[in-house]
Amino acid sequence: MRKIYLTLIAGFLTMAVGFSQDQADYTQYHLNPVLINPAAAGLHGGHHFMLNYRNNWSSFQGAPRAYTFSYDGSVMDDRVGLGLIISGREFGVERQLRTRLSYSYRFGGDDWNWSVGLSTELERFSLTNDVFLSVLYDPGDPIIEDAANGINYFDLSAGIYGEFQERFFFGLAAPDMVRARIDDVSFEDDSSVSLFEYFNLLLGYRFEVPNYGMTLEPSVFVKRLRNIPFQIDFNVLAHFLDEQLAAGLSYSTGEGDRLGFLIGTRFDNVRLYYSYDLSFQTFQDYSNGSHEFSLSIRLNGNEDK
Repeated sequence: MRKIYLTLIAGFLTMAVGFSQDQADYTQYHLNPVLINPAAAGLHGGHHFMLNYRNNWSSFQGAPRAYTFSYDGSVMDDRVGLGLIISGREFGVERQLRTRLSYSYRFGGDDWNWSVGLSTELERFSLTNDVFLSVLYDPGDPIIEDAANGINYFDLSAGIYGEFQERFFFGLAAPDMVRARIDDVSFEDDSSVSLFEYFNLLLGYRFEVPNYGMTLEPSVFVKRLRNIPFQIDFNVLAHFLDEQLAAGLSYSTGEGDRLGFLIGTRFDNVRLYYSYDLSFQTFQDYSNGSHEFSLSIRLNGNEDK
């Protein structure tokens, strides 16, 4: 156990020096695509509120936990979408706080409905004082001490999102198109990013299965993000009983192989979702898996009609 504990501390500090990953590790992004693409803001009209909590590797002390509040809605005859996301993340001695504002503009026709979007984000990264108690801490280390005081970033992202006949849907986003340090921390940090160096791509299709009274929604999600290994997710989401019940299955391949299960229910405008992930990595032998919960409220949207 001491070896495992030291390995975890080393991992925490390594991530601290790497200044975190680009996006929170959601598995329920296909339920709320504005989490990964600013162009999805106001996607279904009306107003949408969502609370999300994710606990990775739940049996480990100091394991990653993420909390997210999101809002997106449409104005100006549903042509303009606005979004706000506030998220916090804890990983051992690491703390992140992000605030993101999104804007989208929608173009529509009889069959096509698509939008372009931009988002600006402020991120604050810091380390707790517990890092100074670690056996791996070298007193006077300027990187650790400055990071404990907090490091701030500004990010600009862009995306495009569309649907065809309310069945085929796609989204392409470019996170970190512009990323810059906005604090006075003294140590060097190369935060330069090539245009479109990072991206995520979502493709999916929804169709009805009349004999069983359900709707199926298979999708694939490809992502290459900062400090996250290249990964491809394969998802299948099913709705039953006029969308009052939902079930899903997802498989992620790449360096972070995992299998996920999702269940959900709907009460009028309120939706509740829970998902559980099993990793195919060695540390799964010591972990109870990962848990994610979402509470979603939609008001005056097209789905309610």
